[in-house]
Amino acid sequence: MKKHLLSAALAGVLLLSACSVPHMAVESNFKSQAQELPIEGRKVLKPNGDFRIGNYTVANVHRGWKRGSGFNILGYDNVKSAQKYEFSLQDSQNGEEWYVFGASNLHEKNLKSNNGLTIQLAANKEYYASYFTSPESGQWQLLTVDPRHYLARNKFEGEVTNGLQRYKVAPVYKFEGQKIPTGDIVGYEFKDGEEVIGAVQVVNNGKVWMRPDLTSDTRMVLASAAASLLLYDKLKDTSLD
Repeated sequence: MKKHLLSAALAGVLLLSACSVPHMAVESNFKSQAQELPIEGRKVLKPNGDFRIGNYTVANVHRGWKRGSGFNILGYDNVKSAQKYEFSLQDSQNGEEWYVFGASNLHEKNLKSNNGLTIQLAANKEYYASYFTSPESGQWQLLTVDPRHYLARNKFEGEVTNGLQRYKVAPVYKFEGQKIPTGDIVGYEFKDGEEVIGAVQVVNNGKVWMRPDLTSDTRMVLASAAASLLLYDKLKDTSLD
């Protein structure tokens, strides 16, 4: 009996290892010099729990309920959904604490035929924004506009800015060592011009990378943006059927 239990446990461990998610594909020049900030305590099944990103603690997490509204007439769906977020980011090295507030929004206009075919009548883009304030560089805003499909990736828009400084947010759809992209976003890169200065993988347990020569304020800004995206839960397609 014990041998059977041991064999089953070993098979389970091997299965989990085989199904482990690889790292997202990060720009090679950046990754060769970047510092990886280990993520500890992040649990997918405990969305409001605290976790750590290197020396930063994501605490006081509150993820609001997903809320929806709209109507359906003869197969025409006009549906809105939204969700709010808030948390604090604490830097254990210098004792700073920032409060971050975010919200996502999706508006869908679809026509559904009797044979199950769904036609989009408008670009169903999903918007996510978060806000945080630095005592040194002022109020920052993270904004992403996601067309929600790899084939429309050139329509993705994203940035982190305080009005004077601006970092582009670019989606990543590939895992390391894989040539075929996934249909969904697996992470994001933060770019200063064309140069990658930070990155965050949002699937699996998550990962964060930063260039080691960034100022402490810039690192706090990118950590706040990365934490926002790690907590951000994409709004699913909705229906009033």
